[in-house]
Amino acid sequence: MGPGDRVGSLDVIAAPGHTPGHVALLDDRDRMLYCGDVYSTLGGVATSARVYPRCPLALFTWHRPIELESARALRALEPARLAPGHGKVVESPLEAMDRAIARGS
Repeated sequence: MGPGDRVGSLDVIAAPGHTPGHVALLDDRDRMLYCGDVYSTLGGVATSARVYPRCPLALFTWHRPIELESARALRALEPARLAPGHGKVVESPLEAMDRAIARGS
């Protein structure tokens, strides 16, 4: 499985940064984005491009500038829901994703 592949209703999307081969999955049935560690929702939506006190994933991020590019690319997909590797699912996450990207810049 790799970027550009499809698994059932899921599109596999390259999302490097947290790790070199990190991927995200977008479900075309309901626009749920399984973003792994590109975003976290522990204590609010944040990217792992910058250390966020409530979820310090950035301490373990391989390449922060690439991570921020991935966060922007995933935001451009306009997901209806955001399902991170850490935290709860967020409904209608676009504004929260925008704020997280701005904090990560």
